[in-house]
Amino acid sequence: MTKRRSAVVLGATGHLGQAATRELLSRGWQVSAATRQAAPRSLAGLDVRLLPGDADTPGQLGRWVAGHELVVDAAAPHPLGTYGRVAARGFDPIAHARGRMRALLDAVAAHRAQLAFISSFTTLSRPASGLEAVEAQWRRQTYPYFAVKEAMEQMVLDAAGTGLSAVVVNPTACLGPWEHRAPSSSFVGLVVSHRLAIVMRHVLNVIDVRDVASALLAAVEAERYGVPIALSAHDVALDELARRLSELAGVRAPIPAEPRLAALFAFWAESGLALAGQDAPDVLRAVPLVADGRAMKTGSEQLALGVAVRPLDDTLRDAVQWHRRHSAAGL
Repeated sequence: MTKRRSAVVLGATGHLGQAATRELLSRGWQVSAATRQAAPRSLAGLDVRLLPGDADTPGQLGRWVAGHELVVDAAAPHPLGTYGRVAARGFDPIAHARGRMRALLDAVAAHRAQLAFISSFTTLSRPASGLEAVEAQWRRQTYPYFAVKEAMEQMVLDAAGTGLSAVVVNPTACLGPWEHRAPSSSFVGLVVSHRLAIVMRHVLNVIDVRDVASALLAAVEAERYGVPIALSAHDVALDELARRLSELAGVRAPIPAEPRLAALFAFWAESGLALAGQDAPDVLRAVPLVADGRAMKTGSEQLALGVAVRPLDDTLRDAVQWHRRHSAAGL
């Protein structure tokens, strides 16, 4: 009898972590789920070994990696908010991300495992000139999220260059089922619950989270190490996306707004709330990431994996149905 391969998923309760966990299980892997949650309801019914703990605890990453052939990192830090806001708390998100990634890379190397790192579309090349380039640079000078993602990805690529078996994928905005988070933290959740009044009139690319998981495992199996693989699917205007979701959910669609005005409003609103000692709601803190999205063509690296992407209508229907069930069950 063939021995089943073993994998540990960091952040298994998150949107991408859920998709990766389920994809691994469907391919016959033995899966361990590393999470801060002691008894995560999102993993109920899945044949996984639960590994509760905190990645920031010294030695924890090494203990999680031990005994596994593959490590899927779906829990990389993603600080939202401005540099000013995080500095006011005395927290250095870039140093924290580097420290975590160093510990993870050392653990993967020590245990001779493969690493599958889920990065971000924001690390991909941006326009070199024009207003879009100016806006992209402003976002990177204002929000640490971008520097954090770039620093971690570069560390993984450098490690791959010296022999670590590391895959890096860069998915665009992810949609689909298994988004276990509060509606206020989810675009689909906000639309379905009719809590999003305004939406940016901005074109971006979206992909089904299940297609990301399939492509990630295809890249691992093909040993596509040390090459960032952009994963994209459908170009769509955000206001059109909201309209289609609203139709499926049977609610009124949000009002479209100009993206530059929305980005400026989000910045000043967060700054004002910070002065008052309050955190901005997730919907405001996510605006810079949405604004950084853009139309994208499918690249040769993605095509070489041979993973077909789902039709957008299927993804939206499944996402709305999942959110409805999630809400009705009170999860």
